[in-house]
Amino acid sequence: MLNDMLSADYDIIEAANGEEALNILKEHVYDIDLVLLDIIMPVVDGFGVLDVMKRYHWTDDTPVIMISTETSQSYIRKAYELGVTDYIRRPFDSFVIHKRVSNTLMLYRKQKKLLGALEEQIYENEKNNRMMINVLAHIVEFRNGESGMHVHHIRQLTSILLQKLTEKTDKYHLTENDMLLISTASSLHDIGKISIDDKILNKPGKLTADEFEIMKTHSIIGSEMLLDLHNTHNYPLFDKAYEICRWHHERYDGKGYPDGLKGEEIPISAQVTSLADVYDALTSNRCYKKAYPHEKAMEMILDGQCGAFNPLLLECLKECEKQVLTELKDKPDNTQDDQLLLRATEELVENKVSSEKLNINYHLPIPARERWNFFSSGSGEIQFEYDAVLDVLRLTSQGAEQLGLQEMTMHPKGLRQSYIGENTINEMHESINNASPTAPIVSMKTKLCLNGQNRWYKICLRTLWSSEEHPRYTGVLGRIIDINDRELAVVHPEYRLSTDEDGEIRETISRLTNVFDVVRLVDITDNEVVRSGCKEGNEEMIDVCCGQKCYAIWGKKQRCKNCVSAKAFEKRGQMSKLEFADDSIYQIISKYVEISGKPFILEMIYKDKYGVLLGAYGKTDFMDNIVNYNRQLYHDALTGVYNRLYYEEQTKSMRYIDAVAMLDANNFKAINDHYGHAAGDCVLKAVCDCIKNCIRSSDILIRLGGDEFVLLMTNIPEIIFRQKLNEIKQSISAIKLKDYPDIKCAAAIGGVYGIQPIEKALAEADKLMYLDKNASKEYK
Repeated sequence: MLNDMLSADYDIIEAANGEEALNILKEHVYDIDLVLLDIIMPVVDGFGVLDVMKRYHWTDDTPVIMISTETSQSYIRKAYELGVTDYIRRPFDSFVIHKRVSNTLMLYRKQKKLLGALEEQIYENEKNNRMMINVLAHIVEFRNGESGMHVHHIRQLTSILLQKLTEKTDKYHLTENDMLLISTASSLHDIGKISIDDKILNKPGKLTADEFEIMKTHSIIGSEMLLDLHNTHNYPLFDKAYEICRWHHERYDGKGYPDGLKGEEIPISAQVTSLADVYDALTSNRCYKKAYPHEKAMEMILDGQCGAFNPLLLECLKECEKQVLTELKDKPDNTQDDQLLLRATEELVENKVSSEKLNINYHLPIPARERWNFFSSGSGEIQFEYDAVLDVLRLTSQGAEQLGLQEMTMHPKGLRQSYIGENTINEMHESINNASPTAPIVSMKTKLCLNGQNRWYKICLRTLWSSEEHPRYTGVLGRIIDINDRELAVVHPEYRLSTDEDGEIRETISRLTNVFDVVRLVDITDNEVVRSGCKEGNEEMIDVCCGQKCYAIWGKKQRCKNCVSAKAFEKRGQMSKLEFADDSIYQIISKYVEISGKPFILEMIYKDKYGVLLGAYGKTDFMDNIVNYNRQLYHDALTGVYNRLYYEEQTKSMRYIDAVAMLDANNFKAINDHYGHAAGDCVLKAVCDCIKNCIRSSDILIRLGGDEFVLLMTNIPEIIFRQKLNEIKQSISAIKLKDYPDIKCAAAIGGVYGIQPIEKALAEADKLMYLDKNASKEYK
C-alpha cells in the first residue's frame, strides 16, 4: 500500500522482513534518504531494527518514520527513545503520509545544508587562526636565526606522531580536535625565546652555565605569556600551548626542566612536541652545529643521548620513519594538516551541533555568571577556584589571608596546608572523584583549626566539566563556610520542629542516653540526622552525627547495604542488627516514629564494652562465625555473588534503588549440552567476574538461578548506568576461556532506571532483556 502511494514521487526499496531491511541498510545506508518502519515485522521486529540503527548511528543521518497500529504510550515512547523522527498510527490517510514524508525529507535536507555551511565556516576560521599563529611563530624563528622551516617541521612531526599514537592506543583519549589543537599549539613551543638576549640566542659556540640557565627560562616566560592570555581569553588552544611551552623540555625520567616532571605527569601534548623538537633540531642546520643525517639522529634519540622519552612515542617514531622522511621537505606541504583540519571540523560539527552546543572548546570556560552566582551565595567564607587544565589554584584575598597562602599557586599538589589538614584534603579529592557532570555539586562537614580555634566548617565543591559528548573534569569551585554557631542538628527547614515537639524529643533522647551510648532521630528518606544525643564519653561519635548522613558514624560514604532503619521504615515497626566498626561491636535498634504526621526513625545504639554480645565466643571467632554464616546463607556457592534467598529476604523490599538490570547468558543451554556442565560452570564464573570488574563495591549482583542475574544500583546517574551496561556487555563478549577456546560468550541485558518498587522494575527489565536476546538471535 505504501509503495503504491509513494512510488510515483520516490524511488522505493522494499524489504520482506526486519533482517532483510538491515542488510539493505548495511549496503546502502548513505544512499537512503528515509526509512518507513512497522513495529510488527517477521524475523526482526521494528524495535530490533531501530536498536541496530541506533547502535551504528545510522539514525543520525537517516530519518525513520514508524507506522503502526500500536497506540500504547509505552510503545510510542520507546520508538522515540530509539530515534524515530515521526510516529504515524494506522489507519492513515494518503495525503497525511505524503505530507509527513515530504516534510521530514525537506527538514533533513535543510539540516544537511546548514551543517555543510557550518563546517565550511569552522574550517575557514581554523585556517585563519593557524595562519596568525604561523606568523607569530615565524617571527620567533627569524629572531632565532633559524630557517623558517622549524615551525612547519614541528607541526608536521607532531601531527604524524599523534596519528600513529592513536592507532596504537586509546590511553590518551585523543580526538581529531585534540590532535589539531596540539599540532597547531606546537608552533608556539619556543615563543618564550622572544625575550632571550640575541647574543645568547644566536651564539655560535657552546653556552656557558649561566647562559644556559638564562636560555632555560624561555619555557617559563612563554608559558606565563600564554597564562596571561588564558586569563582574558579562555580558549582551549591556549591550554595546549601553555602545556607545550612550559613542559616541552621535560624528560620521561624526570631529568628535564623547568619542573622536573616525570613519566605521565608530563602532558601528552608536551611529550609529543618535545620528541618532534629534538628530531628536527638534530636534522637541521643551527648556528652552533651542522645537520645530522636522519639515521644518526634516530640513533642518538633511541640511545637516550638526547634524554629519555616515552617508550610508546619512540615506537611511533620508528614505525613512521618513512612518512617522516617523505613529508619533511624544504617546501611546505599542508596536505596532512588540511586532512586533519577537515576531520576535526567534521568532528566538531557532529559532536557539538548534535548536542545543540556549538562550542569548539574542549575545555569548558568557567562562566563569569556561574562563578559569581556560586560565590555570592555565601559571605565571610574562604572561596577558591582550581583549574585542572592549567593546574592553578586561585584564592580570594580573604581566603589567601586566612590560609596563609598566595592568591594564585601553580601546581598546588603536595602544597603543605596545616590549617585544612591532609585528611580533609584527601576527603575533598575523594568527593571530587565521586562527582559527575550530572551531579557536579558535593559537600562535606569537618572540624578545622583556623585562627587557633577548632570549629565546624562546611566545604561546598562545584566541579566543572567540558561540554563534549564524554565530558572531562576541568576544575572545581569551592567554599569553606563556618557553621559552628548554627544549630547543626537542623539540616533542612522541613526538619524544624515546634518548640513543644523539639523539647519533647530532646528530653526523650536525653533519657534514652542513660541506657544507650548514642540516640538519633533520622529522616530515612535522605538519611539525614535530625536530632542526636549521647552518653557522656561518646562525644566523638556524636560529633560525626551532627548535620551528617546517618551512615557517617560507621565511616561509610553511602547508605549501608543492610540498612536496618530502612527495613524498620518499610515495616512501620522496630528492627535491630549488629554493626562492626573500628574493632568494636554495636547493637542498633531502629524504631519507626511519626512526629506531626512526618515519619522518622529513632536509632538507639549500644556499644558492647564488656563482651555481652559475644557470649561464650571470642571477638574474632564471633565475627568470623557471623561472616561465614552470612556467606553460606546468602551467597551462591558457584559464583560467590548473592543468591535468590538474599534477594527474597534482604533486597526485595528495599527502597531507593535507582537502577535495576536483568542479565542472561546467551546460548547457555547449548553450551551445557555440547560441552558439558563443567564448561557451563566456567562460563557462569567468567561472566560473574566480568560483571564484578565493571561495577562498584556498593552495587548488588544476585544470581536468581541458572544463567539469570539481577544487578541493583543506587546513587548512580542514568547516563553512567547505561554506560555500565554497555561496558558489561562488551566485557562479556571479550571473554576467552582457556580450557574452551571455541566457546563465545555473550549476554542479553535489560535495564530500567527510576522505577519503584523493585519487583515492578525487575519485570520491566526482564521484558527488555528478552527483547535484547531476541534481537541478538535474529540479527548477527
